[in-house]
Amino acid sequence: MFRKQILVITACALTLVAHAELTWVGIKPSETDPQISTFNTPHWICVNEAVLLGKSEAGIKDRHELLLFLPGTSGHGQGPKEFLETAANLGYHVITLMYPDDVPAASFRNARNKDAFEAFRMAIIRGGKTPYITVDRTDSIENRLAKLLLWLESERPRENWGQFLQGEEIAWEHIAMAGQSQGGGHAALIAIKHRVARVLMFGAPKDYSIAYDEPAAWYAETPATPLRRFFAINHMQDRQGCDFRQQLKNLAALKMDRLGAPVDVDNEDPPYRHSRILITNYPGTPVDSKTAHGTAIGNRHKAVFLPVWNYLLTEPTGDEK
Repeated sequence: MFRKQILVITACALTLVAHAELTWVGIKPSETDPQISTFNTPHWICVNEAVLLGKSEAGIKDRHELLLFLPGTSGHGQGPKEFLETAANLGYHVITLMYPDDVPAASFRNARNKDAFEAFRMAIIRGGKTPYITVDRTDSIENRLAKLLLWLESERPRENWGQFLQGEEIAWEHIAMAGQSQGGGHAALIAIKHRVARVLMFGAPKDYSIAYDEPAAWYAETPATPLRRFFAINHMQDRQGCDFRQQLKNLAALKMDRLGAPVDVDNEDPPYRHSRILITNYPGTPVDSKTAHGTAIGNRHKAVFLPVWNYLLTEPTGDEK
């Protein structure tokens, strides 16, 4: 086991952290777009330079896909580093995106408007004024991502971030969406609105209407992304936003159960019968709901969930050439 060498350089808007062949870089959103002034803690990118430059001794190649990770409510920092570094080592470009995330989606569980969840999320994704939240287009996920990619294309050209753009617009087909909790719900809705490479939901999606005792209305929309590209893992003791029974109803509303019944990763090995719905009760003893909510993506659980992460990141979706 080699010892990691760590280099840290801080210069107002940019932080660089290099771990052997892995490089982490933090970029403040305002550095990519001067009009951004709120939620200005850094976006983070992670790349394996050897893989992207075709010098991997293990023969791993650039996937030419961006893994865009959206953290949960009030999330900040690099995100689930072990999971994201796993993705980078498998050939993904990786971004953890900072976005307006201080209002939890669960705030709308009792809303009488069946479109409340979608209106809330679309304001964050694209920008807009709603009865629930108002977000300028500048602060939206879409603008923040596009401006970050343009900045990376200019500042780090040899890593080829420009492949994820079409002009100044996002090339969604080359982006794998991933998110935890609120971020997982945004990832799923983006995959419904845009055709993306795949979508990975951790402790998500949680939009369940208590007022009507049914999943959010937006799950029933015809997705732009093929169903076989959707994946989710949830914990049986997770009651954040909705309980486990309601969570399974959400996934059924997305029609993910059509590709196989839920598979308990605690008792089965990869490829988990190729199911898109994975569940866990790790460690098998009672835990509080908040702990359960983040278990499957937690840094300290890498030894347990690495096979799951590899499956989620590499399971064929039927589109491979």
